[in-house]
Amino acid sequence: MATVRKILVADPDPATVRALAPVLRQRGYQVHAARDGSRALQAAILRFPDLILLDEDCPLLDARSFVRILRTNPRTERIPVVITGVSSDPDRSRLGLYLRKPFNLDEVLARVEQVFRRAEASRAVSGDGREIEGNLAQIPLVDLLQILSVNKKSGTLTVEREGDRASIALAEGRVVDAAMGTVVGEKALYRLLTHREGQFAFLPGLPPAAQRIDRRVEELVLEGLRQADEVARLLPELPAPEDGVELAVHPSEIPAGLHPVTEEVLGLLQSGAARPFQELLDRCRATDLEAMRAVGALLEHGYARRREALAPEPRGQLLAPHELHALRARIARGRSSGPQTVGKVVVAGGGPLARRAALSRFQAVPGFRPEPEPPTGGFGTVGRVTLADGVRVDLAELPGDRALMPLWRPFAAGAVGALVLLPADGIDPLLEELVKVQRLPVVVCGPSEARVPEVLREAPGGFAFEGSDAAEGLRALLAGAGARTPLV
Repeated sequence: MATVRKILVADPDPATVRALAPVLRQRGYQVHAARDGSRALQAAILRFPDLILLDEDCPLLDARSFVRILRTNPRTERIPVVITGVSSDPDRSRLGLYLRKPFNLDEVLARVEQVFRRAEASRAVSGDGREIEGNLAQIPLVDLLQILSVNKKSGTLTVEREGDRASIALAEGRVVDAAMGTVVGEKALYRLLTHREGQFAFLPGLPPAAQRIDRRVEELVLEGLRQADEVARLLPELPAPEDGVELAVHPSEIPAGLHPVTEEVLGLLQSGAARPFQELLDRCRATDLEAMRAVGALLEHGYARRREALAPEPRGQLLAPHELHALRARIARGRSSGPQTVGKVVVAGGGPLARRAALSRFQAVPGFRPEPEPPTGGFGTVGRVTLADGVRVDLAELPGDRALMPLWRPFAAGAVGALVLLPADGIDPLLEELVKVQRLPVVVCGPSEARVPEVLREAPGGFAFEGSDAAEGLRALLAGAGARTPLV
């Protein structure tokens, strides 16, 4: 029999407990309550909860003292604590340590599930000499690094994605180096932190001799996430990865006293030939954000200019320029992955024949490339669509098997929409998650006589019915259909 997880809600406002307790109990959690910090500490020691939601304004014992005392007791030192309050603490929120009031119940439940996934992963690495592996869709890299840090692990964490392999070296829980192709150090780590998908494995062992990073894990994570936000904001104004960048004036016309990173970029451009933007980012020793700012400044002042893609564009264009611009903006709001804008479309529903037919129709989509090895069990990436200006969309298959329910939310997080193949019988819970919880735009494809699940008909954002052509359905979804289009 599975152990029931216990959650302690420490809050001076009884209304908070009355609002949270029924929702948490409905999910199978056992809920305890305390009105002040002193009683919460006593309950933590006596009941040993699996998670504490602690209001920052609890009387008798402030949150910082509460956590400090908890960490000095061997019985309670590993109990996760999430602080709640009305103030804004973006750093702690991004680390999963803060919930802002008034509560969004879906956000509370998602945070609780995230904490328990971290706890399970932490138990997996708490033993000595054990290798762990998994998927970043289940446990984000940010969570993994914090888990390894808390457990003071030494070894190598590898991440594989699209055939590329990267590594992070740790010593006693500290990140001491990272490598991603030719890029190393903090620059490589910050690129890795933007990854939302990929296989990971941690192999315990001695740390490497090279130690290029010397900052606390929490500082690295927060800085990496901040830079990812800035990169996403800059990308629309910068060249595509394959576009060239070259000097527009003679080097003697450029004034002295430029920023060191700008000087380094100028040095890379002084060969005379245009360099691909991606190559500039890779060869510059500074972080991607600093290199992008330097290139942007040179372009803005007219010292450099961009050249269109050095390689010929693939035949045909899937989206018009304004549609591509809108898609880039939609993706950037969810996530970014280095200098390339990478989005995701969830493919759900349909039996084996319908999915094979859809995959065959996707071959007609300009820029589509199927995955060499299809995912097993109907779970994973089936192909990728490469568009212009460095935009790419991954098609991720997600089955409606209830046993995979814990993976639905993290796997679909950040998606730009969902393509539902008919018939879609038996996956109503999955569609409920995609439409009503994650509020994804949905486009439905399949025979006109197929039954459309009721949850899609009731979708507040509406959806588009595109007949039997999955290729046209995908194009419509990327172009913005499914957000306000009614059923026709």
